[in-house]
Amino acid sequence: MDFLEENWLELDWSPWVPFNAPREFWYIQKAPGIYRIRPNNQDLLMYIGETGQSLHKRLSGLRQTLRRGDLMPWSDPYAEAPGLWSWWVEWGLAKDTGTPVAPSKGSNAPPRPSSGGETDDTEPVMLEVSSAPLDASVSGRKGMENFLLYRYRQETGESPLCNFGRFHPRYRKSTTRSEGRRGGRLANNQKDNPAGFPGITPLEPVGNPGDSDWMGMEWTEHKPLRPEHAREAGEGAGLYLLADAKSREILYIGQSGDIAGRLPELCGKDWQGHEVQFSYQIIGQKVLPHNLREQEADLLGNYYENFRKVPAFQFQKSR
Repeated sequence: MDFLEENWLELDWSPWVPFNAPREFWYIQKAPGIYRIRPNNQDLLMYIGETGQSLHKRLSGLRQTLRRGDLMPWSDPYAEAPGLWSWWVEWGLAKDTGTPVAPSKGSNAPPRPSSGGETDDTEPVMLEVSSAPLDASVSGRKGMENFLLYRYRQETGESPLCNFGRFHPRYRKSTTRSEGRRGGRLANNQKDNPAGFPGITPLEPVGNPGDSDWMGMEWTEHKPLRPEHAREAGEGAGLYLLADAKSREILYIGQSGDIAGRLPELCGKDWQGHEVQFSYQIIGQKVLPHNLREQEADLLGNYYENFRKVPAFQFQKSR
């Protein structure tokens, strides 16, 4: 599996380090970069992330946050912590029926116990992390993060369990600490968390960024980003592209649960002298947020694969 190797996509990945091995944690680099998390010795990823601080500091903090099994962590400062915690606790609950293992590919069901005989008292599946330093700007790191997510989805046909806002179906997520609502397991009579519903099939890497059939989509004809045109956009959830009218270079890749509402909002943004055009693709009338984010990452990842950069206005807070 390429995504588990120490040279995945020609990056200098550290060895896989267990979260409960403080001595081995010194393999984690003291530099900004990217990281990937998996269940111990399993052939799937739970999370791919990036940080502008020391990888060692970031991951040491995440490790400490996950030590308590009785309280789900807050969503800040480690956005991935609640999701990782929910799967970890669920594996612990399965301990009574056998040694827990990670969920099978393509499934959001709780882990299946092993088919062995007696139940053992060893610790449940532990998480492991591998990291790679990356000397890049914020947009450079986030571009690489989306490229890794795109390639992982192309390799496996699915997304990491805790990226894109995905969550365990039987848990509700903690809010930020300031909001003060702690997450936990749902009651038996409560419906599954929609964030735990299946991911969406990866987009097919065909065409070039900006083509009318890029990534197997049917992009609309480019129109000027002006209120009179934006108000004519189709109803529904989908993806959109903003491009320079002269060069047709893509300036921004986005997604929205309401394309007809989102495009008019963009008309008033400062595009720094660019004459901007838009194009879009409606995916459906109602699409789960994590499914839209998955396909947005497919587009960003393919763009990065082609140009080794992200669009000029991507990852700017004002967008």
